[in-house]
Amino acid sequence: MPVLRKWPFLGERSEEIAVRALTGDRAPRMDFAPIPEAAATADTFLPQCRNAKCKSGWMKLWRSRQAPILEGKWACSPACMQELVQTAVQREVGEWSAQQSPVHQHRVPLGLLLLSRGWITQEQLRSALEAQKKAGSGRLGEWLIRQKAADEEQITRALSAQWNCPLLSAESFDPAAMAAMFPRLFIDSINALPLRMAGRHLLYVAFEERVDRSLVLAVERMLGLKVEAGVLPGAEFRRRQQEIFRASFPKVRLLEAANARGLVHAFAGMIEETKPVQARIVRVHDYFWLRLWRQAWPTEDRRTLPAALDVEDMVCTLAGNGRS
Repeated sequence: MPVLRKWPFLGERSEEIAVRALTGDRAPRMDFAPIPEAAATADTFLPQCRNAKCKSGWMKLWRSRQAPILEGKWACSPACMQELVQTAVQREVGEWSAQQSPVHQHRVPLGLLLLSRGWITQEQLRSALEAQKKAGSGRLGEWLIRQKAADEEQITRALSAQWNCPLLSAESFDPAAMAAMFPRLFIDSINALPLRMAGRHLLYVAFEERVDRSLVLAVERMLGLKVEAGVLPGAEFRRRQQEIFRASFPKVRLLEAANARGLVHAFAGMIEETKPVQARIVRVHDYFWLRLWRQAWPTEDRRTLPAALDVEDMVCTLAGNGRS
C-alpha cells in the first residue's frame, strides 16, 4: 500500500480519508466551510510549478514553500526558479532587440519650433548654436536662456510640443511616497521624476528635456499602472529632484554581470534569498531591473502606495555589450 501522507487542512481525519480514497471506499461526508469561488482551484492546496521543464510532478504533497513568486508564477525549487528567471531575461533581451528598429519619428528641432512661434529670432538662434558648439556642452534651451533670448516657460512649452506630451505641474508632489516608484538610479541617470498618482491607476512621470519611452513602458509593466509622461520646467524639475533624493528609497543592489548567465544566477539568487510574494523583471535600456515585493502589491486597490520598506530592487547591467 502506498505511503500515506496526512493533509493538515483536513484535520484529524486526514489519514482516514486518505485510506478510503486509496482503497476505493466511499469517503465520509465532511462538513467544510465553503471555499470562495476564486480560490476553488487545483492550486488552492497543491500549487503547480510553472517551470515547463520541471520533473517533480504537481502531486508532490510534501512541498512546503509558498514563495517566492515571479510574475505570478510559483516554482517548486531554486532550480525551477532559475529556469523562470532565465525565461524572463530572454524575453527582455528579445523585446529590446525588437525595439531597436522602430519607425523613425521625426521631431521638429527645438530651435525651429521656437523660431516658428516667434519666440526667438534667427540671429538669436544662430548665436545660441555657436555658443553651444564652442563650449562643446549644454543644451540649446540652456544657451537661449543664458543669452536671455527666451525664458524657461517658453523652452518648456516648446519641449512639450516637440515631444507631443503635456506640460506638468509639481503640485501635490510627495517625495516620500514617490521614492518607492522606481530606483533612484533612473531618476538620476535618465532625468525622470515620479510626480504623483491620479486616482488608483495613473502615475504622472516628469522629464526635464526629453521623454524616455523605454522607461515609461518599463514602469507601466513593472507597476501595472498607466503612466502619463510629460515635461517639467528645468528649475522646478531640479528642485523637486533634490527633494526626492532626500527621501528614503527602496533598498537596491547594483551589479554588473559578466554575461547573461551571471545575470540570471544573480536574480535567481536574490529571489530565493528574499522569498518575495511577487517579483518582476523588466529592461530599461541596458539596465535589467528586478523588483521584489514583501507584501502583496500591486493590487486592485492602489490608493495605498508601496512603502520603501515593502520592496527591494536589483539593477543589473551586462559587462561589455549590454545587448548581448
